[in-house]
Amino acid sequence: MSKLTDLINELCPDGVERKKLIDVARINRGVRVVKSQLATEGKYPVFQNSLTPLGYYDSCNCNADMPFVISAGAAGEVGYSDVDFWAADDCLYIDCSDDMSSRYIYHFLLSNRSFLISRVRKASIPRLSRDVVEKLMIPVPPLEVQREIVRVLDSFTLLTAELTARKKQYEYYRDSMISFKGQSVPRVKLKEIASDIYRGAGIKRDEV
Repeated sequence: MSKLTDLINELCPDGVERKKLIDVARINRGVRVVKSQLATEGKYPVFQNSLTPLGYYDSCNCNADMPFVISAGAAGEVGYSDVDFWAADDCLYIDCSDDMSSRYIYHFLLSNRSFLISRVRKASIPRLSRDVVEKLMIPVPPLEVQREIVRVLDSFTLLTAELTARKKQYEYYRDSMISFKGQSVPRVKLKEIASDIYRGAGIKRDEV
């Protein structure tokens, strides 16, 4: 974080300008494909109305390292693909200019996920207007600062993923060991092996 602070002090001494996302990136709507055109596996995933690929197609219309926003169905969800993919018509993909980091834009969109979801029109199929995405105001620091922000946030993302994996691993081994599956182990009621089980005492709010 100290490196980021130093970069901001050096490169942004007067603060950071904010611009509409549409002014620093192209927000494009994908091209419709029908499910009968798709395979269950293949080279290019197809993102339509969910962050889970609808299927796989034989060509792509988006390069790898491209952020996108779902505009119908799971409207407001933010995705990022590190492989080439096909964006279908309910997927808004963000093609950034040379002075913007696509990964920085992705993290910016993630930070605005709650706002995006709050602007979804509730109907039989929830929808998010492209205009909402285009008018988001994004801070535009120099590219070097963007890259350092991405490095820091990505490292936290990796740490969070590792902690989640370790928590699942702990839960698996805890449940496996404590359940004694496949072993003949006697089971008794907790009150038969505990000396006492007490209920806590109540207190009034003004006594706290």
